Amino acid sequence: MKGRWYPHRLLAVVSSLFAASIVCGGASPASAEGRLVLAARGVPSAFAIVVGDSPAPFRQYAAEELRDWTQRLTGVTLPIAVSRPDGLHGVFLEAPDDASGLGDDGFRLHVADENLHISGGRRGILYGVYELLEAYGGIGWYSSWRTVIPDTGRLTVPGELDDTQIPAFALRGRSWYDLQLDADFACRLRLNGRAAYLRDGVQFDERHGGTAWRQSGSGHSLARLLPASEYGESHPEYFAEINGVRQTRDVQPCLTNPDVLEIVTKNLFDNIRNDPDADWYDVSQNDYDRYCTCARCRAVDEEEGSHAGTLIRFVNSIAERVEHEFPGKKVSTFAYRYTRHPPKKTHPRDNVVIKLCPIECDYSAPICESRYAGNVAFAKDLDGWAAISPPLYIFDYAVNFRAFLHTFPNTPNLFANLRRFRDAGVRYYDALGNCNGRHGDFDELKAWLLAKGMWNPDRDWRPLAEQFIRGYYGEAAAPFVQEVFDLLNAPPTDEAAHPALIYEDAWNTNRVSDAVLERAAELWTKAEEAAAGDAECLHNVRMGAAGVTYSRLERMLLRRKTAWATRHPEKYAPDSRLSGLLETMEQYFEESGGLFRYREHRRYHDAIVERFAAARQHVSMPPEGPSDAALVNADDLEIDPPSYCQRIDDPSAVRGRACALLSSRHGWCLRFHFRDLAYDEGVRYRVRAHVRAEKTGHPGDAFEAGLYDQTQKPSFISNRSYAVADMPDDYEWYDLGELVPTDWSMVWFSAAKLPPSGVPLASNRILVDAVEISRVKVDEK
Repeated sequence: MKGRWYPHRLLAVVSSLFAASIVCGGASPASAEGRLVLAARGVPSAFAIVVGDSPAPFRQYAAEELRDWTQRLTGVTLPIAVSRPDGLHGVFLEAPDDASGLGDDGFRLHVADENLHISGGRRGILYGVYELLEAYGGIGWYSSWRTVIPDTGRLTVPGELDDTQIPAFALRGRSWYDLQLDADFACRLRLNGRAAYLRDGVQFDERHGGTAWRQSGSGHSLARLLPASEYGESHPEYFAEINGVRQTRDVQPCLTNPDVLEIVTKNLFDNIRNDPDADWYDVSQNDYDRYCTCARCRAVDEEEGSHAGTLIRFVNSIAERVEHEFPGKKVSTFAYRYTRHPPKKTHPRDNVVIKLCPIECDYSAPICESRYAGNVAFAKDLDGWAAISPPLYIFDYAVNFRAFLHTFPNTPNLFANLRRFRDAGVRYYDALGNCNGRHGDFDELKAWLLAKGMWNPDRDWRPLAEQFIRGYYGEAAAPFVQEVFDLLNAPPTDEAAHPALIYEDAWNTNRVSDAVLERAAELWTKAEEAAAGDAECLHNVRMGAAGVTYSRLERMLLRRKTAWATRHPEKYAPDSRLSGLLETMEQYFEESGGLFRYREHRRYHDAIVERFAAARQHVSMPPEGPSDAALVNADDLEIDPPSYCQRIDDPSAVRGRACALLSSRHGWCLRFHFRDLAYDEGVRYRVRAHVRAEKTGHPGDAFEAGLYDQTQKPSFISNRSYAVADMPDDYEWYDLGELVPTDWSMVWFSAAKLPPSGVPLASNRILVDAVEISRVKVDEK
């Protein structure tokens, strides 16, 4: 978006250029200030863009980008030529000499004989053009839809310019929604990674200089390389032994089994042959723990002092064969969760890329400075891997994955983290950001700022963030947005007690208080008023405000109860502002085109829209009268993940609806939180559940259920298994236990633990249609 152009500025430019032409003669680009004037509005340029004979696609594209953006900035079109035309000076786009050390991504800008030379490799020459336009033209690319072009009307460079830049990280990821959908924009931010998380993501092509170190396929690949659907029934020994029993569902392979090594190697070789142009091929653990504890695996891990022992030995064996069969190809694997600690004895081979993941860390402080226990352990593991496996790949995390719109105060620490990683020998870096949609918690700022930091983390991030806020939200709204940013990113008084973890509910007030959210909402309103005259800036401000509105709504809905078992219902009256906020949030959803567009579909977006719409229907529901018992229906129980459980119509249920748990999925997929219940503090409650099993005719446990509260000791207040033999064919009430609840208490349900391979399940589905919560002593006040 261009700024205004004032006639008196045009007169000043023309006058200075006229004076320069008199001093230096004809079309000389020199000026009295010792600068080359490449282009100025209203004056014919003295420069041509020189690309040489038969330019490669990336050099031709670099010339076109320089021509087109210069024209937008100054109104002057620089001609593109094979050689420097007579009477003109040149902007030479050149390949670096062999001794330059620029590689594919570095570049050099230098002035010689009143010509500008931009030299660089496949991508570096394009990055050099963007540096010229950004640093000396003042152009700001802030998102795929927001570009700011200043109203100077000039593109000049110092007459003594000589600037060489090489990025701090050779691989710079682009794991944000906007960057994955727009390769041109991602290239302007000097990113070179593959769009890996969107099926409709746009890849870099030859005009962008291609992608650096492309990996074939995605991570967590062992489930694909050794599919349980193919081998689980016939060869349970290929899979993890847990508590003395081989399991085949949602487990890791047995990595010391020689047949597993042969099968995985064969399937990996097939992948390489099917995708021969990739650089890396993944062999990494599945995205859960449940590792093998058989005697052989346990012996290796104990010898290595880490569960990474079996993994690295397994991957090394495959990588050795890859080196012989496919020279130059590499195998990548994760150091993640239970494999994050480096092994004592075995070092990764040179053709193995270790992707180290700080998923457990606190991001409220620099990652290796936080006193949080997970960070202390990660810092030690970082140095351990760096000592045995340089160069490293850091697969980082940059958003709150439980609530993308909720604040995640990691921005002030991004550059400090990048410096620490670089100094430890990390060469490849990617931060998994919000690849699910736009407009999360300062998503556009974080993506832009991370791109700057991956190139040069030694810069001061604060002026860059301030520049982005002015450019993206507009000068008028910027002071208010800056105050919001500072408020939400204020360091905690004690990060060890209040860490910023990547899975945090928006209703958790440990990090961000209600008062902070209310103040932030006031500031967003002021920013919206200030941006009213600029439609694009107004849109950006409103989308920025959506996160604070979302968090406030989540907390109001949390406090709005869905069930009542209290003598004092007046304490739980709904917030009078709830209806207005729900309406505002629905407007944000409509304007955004999908705040939560989850990969190739809109599951997250639609689920939240439906939940907020349902809340609007009941926003004025008054508290019921005093009650000693509450009946929680199926539609008010929480399901997560949906692949484990679903709501169904069931005529035999209390109110015609039930939650159906799949017996093949063991996990707490169905819950009721006492924070959704109006209860009386300090009073003991009894919990019962109305459940039936769809029996298969085989013996065994049908389901597990209980009461849990992480703030109490013991946390498991009750934990019970129910055998199918003890269950009638129809619904029956089952006593789950008693407790004095807090807002952290929950009722949970799970299908029974999976039996050993080959043993049939005792039920197909478990149906839960209601939970009854009642006061134990009805005479209490």
